[in-house]
Amino acid sequence: MARTTSARIRAAGALALACLAMTGCGQQGLHAKAMHGSVTCGGEKVPLGQVSFVPIEGTPGPTTTALIVDGRYRVERGGGVPLGKHRVEVDVRKKTGRKVKGFNGLEPAMIDEVIRVGPEVYAGGQSPLVVEVRSDSDGQFDITLPSGKGKP
Repeated sequence: MARTTSARIRAAGALALACLAMTGCGQQGLHAKAMHGSVTCGGEKVPLGQVSFVPIEGTPGPTTTALIVDGRYRVERGGGVPLGKHRVEVDVRKKTGRKVKGFNGLEPAMIDEVIRVGPEVYAGGQSPLVVEVRSDSDGQFDITLPSGKGKP
């Protein structure tokens, strides 16, 4: 009889885990939405950089970050960006065409020089960009920055 009871408990636990997995919860059990979009600065697509969605105004969850590659970003890992309001921080970069001494991930080497472009205010905690991530949205959030330090 003890075996039957413990087998039922294990089966019930497995069923509960399967149900949770199917509910669409994302990061750390939070509901999340996959997000994607284009990133332009001064009317031109951003060659590379990073987009961060920082929870604000009581939105639970971690900051979610995605790389910008050739003017596009996509956040899918962990289910995407937690639902709620987020400050959007955008760190816009470009290659200068020069090689500099640096680290290639394995050893010291000559690497492409990369500089920040665009208004710095968007790259940190003072960014004026805000988005509300909703479960009923299509997940697209295009980011358009004014030109600043230089064009990408």
